Amino acid sequence: MEGNAPADYDDRIIATLKAVQDSKLDLVLVEFTCKSPARPSLPTEWALCGERDHRLELLKLSTFVLIVTPGDSRLLASAGCAFRLFEALEAGAIPVVLGEHAELPYQDTVRWSEAALVVPKPRITELHFLLRSLSDNDLLNMRRQGRFLWETYFSTSDSVLNTVLATVRTRLQIPAAPIAEERSSEIPHKSGKAAGTDPNMADTGDLDLGPVETEPPYASPKYLRNFTVTVLDMYRTWNRAPGPFHLFPHTPFDPVLPSEAKFLGSGTGFRPIGAGAGGSGREFQAALGGNVPREQFTVVMLTYEREEVLMNSLERLNGLPYLNKVLVVWNSPKSPSEDLLWPDIGVPIVVVHTEKNSLNNRFLPWDVIETEAILSIDDDAHLRHDEIMFGFRVWREARDRIVGFPGRYHAWDMNHQSWLYNSNYSCELSMVLTGAAFFHKGVHYQYYAYLYSYVMPQAIRDMVDEYINCEDIAMNFLVSHITRKPPIKVTSRWTFRCPGCPQALSHDDSHFHERHKCINFFVKVYGYMPLLYTQFRVDSVLFKTRLPHDKTKCFKFI
Repeated sequence: MEGNAPADYDDRIIATLKAVQDSKLDLVLVEFTCKSPARPSLPTEWALCGERDHRLELLKLSTFVLIVTPGDSRLLASAGCAFRLFEALEAGAIPVVLGEHAELPYQDTVRWSEAALVVPKPRITELHFLLRSLSDNDLLNMRRQGRFLWETYFSTSDSVLNTVLATVRTRLQIPAAPIAEERSSEIPHKSGKAAGTDPNMADTGDLDLGPVETEPPYASPKYLRNFTVTVLDMYRTWNRAPGPFHLFPHTPFDPVLPSEAKFLGSGTGFRPIGAGAGGSGREFQAALGGNVPREQFTVVMLTYEREEVLMNSLERLNGLPYLNKVLVVWNSPKSPSEDLLWPDIGVPIVVVHTEKNSLNNRFLPWDVIETEAILSIDDDAHLRHDEIMFGFRVWREARDRIVGFPGRYHAWDMNHQSWLYNSNYSCELSMVLTGAAFFHKGVHYQYYAYLYSYVMPQAIRDMVDEYINCEDIAMNFLVSHITRKPPIKVTSRWTFRCPGCPQALSHDDSHFHERHKCINFFVKVYGYMPLLYTQFRVDSVLFKTRLPHDKTKCFKFI
């Protein structure tokens, strides 16, 4: 069969496609003659028909796009094949490349098997069966991956140039340039007010939640895997967002050392519980344990002209273990009152000025954040110290996820055939609100924040600014789209109550109406619903467990 002439292969292909189209088992469109003048192409190749806009409209309705490679095996690629490939990826259709000798762009770094099917021409008679055997799950993943490849490497002249440069750099094993952080314009402020204690703080018994005075500020190490990311993680960086164009100071995908490292000595600062012997509450609170070295977290708090509420929230952070610093994102055009005295909570409070009032400022990659872990929290959110510490510990074991407290979900409106935002109590969740949630700086405040601020379609950020709403939904969409995982909800807390705070926006019916609109608009932008459900929340080990008298809970109320 390999000795057959190219013309014979063309005849076999045409006969097979006609048979599939005539069988009416599936909706198959094959045009054997062009209704409009064909695009000039190589004699051995099938021509492109019609105008580009017409082809794209047709491709948007298609699941697969057949790309017949040149009959001359000496031709590894052609202009016609490239046009078909790029138009298929742009429209979100799956390219089916007929001919195993063809070379696809950047195939030494791009895993085309995740986005396209390459089938030898002798198997043309099996093609219909092969396509029908793909599951809906595989179809979605391939279409998403194809669209990612198009947007990242082929969509604009800048992306094409950046891809060429990244290819040369990767072959020379030169790391990419570090990702740019958002430069912080700090607002001077007076501190020295003695921080009080929160009267609503639950009694945690005689257990400490962790070291405070004994743990000085500790910044997470940066750029430890510059060369290994470039070489060992080459395929992951090229085939997952945001691509190979930037180097991040740390990522949640770094490999984890085995448990021996904690006990035999690795020099990376592990803090095993009970010095390796384990233990219940007392030993647990004295050390972070887990599978990664010691670390701290940064609180990022967005505020707008609520000085008294903000001061109360900052005071509640006094004495919080493992807290590195607090970053206050001052979203108001007016500066803080000159006579405002900020509380002394034992760690630095950095206040940064923003260019405009926008909820999107919550996700800017500020350069003053020095830890991998960030607790994003609203200025009116009341969290107990034990809740914060529990959320931090959970996040350390799920570093690529949103881990937080207020859970929400997306529901289907049968009457209107659309999505609804829902905050009622439910056994399924799909969102954790970013008003009280842990994230990874390498992911969220640089990796995801980079995507959110510079790669995610501008229309989503514009809608957030228009409604002054929905930035938390937008981030949940983005994270679920990238990870294909739902968030993790911790503790039984469902919502927040802020005594003495002004009426919250969420109490207004228009707030929910806008969030319904946001969800449906975001789905149109993404082309599908990326949010995924989860049916569990996380509580601490030994919670509600009957213990011997000499043992204590990990957390008394969680």
